[in-house]
Amino acid sequence: MAPLFDLILVHVPPPMHLDHSRPFSMLTIQIGSDPYVGMLYVRRMHYNILRMGDVLCTLDAEGQKVGEGKVKKIFARKGLDRIEKDAAGAGEIVSVAGVKNAGMLVQMEGWGEEGPKPLPVRYQRPLTDLQYRYTSKPTLAGTSGSKLTSQLIREHMYMEAGTNVALRLPSPVSESLELCGNGVLHLGVLLEMLREGFELAVGPPKAVMIPDPDAEGRMLEPIEECTVLVRGEYAGAVVQKLTIRKGEMVSYETDEEGWVKVVMDIPARGLIGYMAGEFGNDVHGQG
Repeated sequence: MAPLFDLILVHVPPPMHLDHSRPFSMLTIQIGSDPYVGMLYVRRMHYNILRMGDVLCTLDAEGQKVGEGKVKKIFARKGLDRIEKDAAGAGEIVSVAGVKNAGMLVQMEGWGEEGPKPLPVRYQRPLTDLQYRYTSKPTLAGTSGSKLTSQLIREHMYMEAGTNVALRLPSPVSESLELCGNGVLHLGVLLEMLREGFELAVGPPKAVMIPDPDAEGRMLEPIEECTVLVRGEYAGAVVQKLTIRKGEMVSYETDEEGWVKVVMDIPARGLIGYMAGEFGNDVHGQG
């Protein structure tokens, strides 16, 4: 691999978007841990140079300060080994320890002359939510798990939300707790993980609706791009079912082997229940 790396260094130009004049800035996308220094926040640096002892603040998605701390350790990677560094520059992928409340997608920012500035980052809103609560029926409680109380379930969910980027937990307003995620599959994988020791009751999923800022009293719903690959003889049934569910055709492509690729824009609530149930029957297992 050495000759290939040498050619890359010679022929590939260095990145031109890195700015060493602005204050340090980094958006956390991965969280690790170390038994000696605690939580590690991982991401490629955007601007300037980070040194041991620098004071950083953490900003949430709205640009509000949520924490502060002094850099205790800076780690980088050399192959599969983790090495400790005294300083790192823009463009490097580093793990930073010592900063408080720097969760997933939380920005760590150095202090400039005008104070910290949030990065221009777009966050995708959750698409689907569902209600969950502890098992309230005495005849069923304790038959499938040992962690039954709402406090244990809530603590586990908040711990999971610290590393799961797309997961949101709104403030509870009743005994039932709300779980918002990026689609039914995302929430289904999370609930499947809870089967090891936890026991809870789960309600049906529904699409997350938000108020329209331009029209008072009107609600907006998420629209998803649905791509279906299916045999040609079954494509008509799939398109018909998705059209009934308010889907709109974007493209329809065929190949020489009889397969059809259909792309449709459809409300998130239109996909709930179809892809996991009726779809398999409509395509006879060939899609």
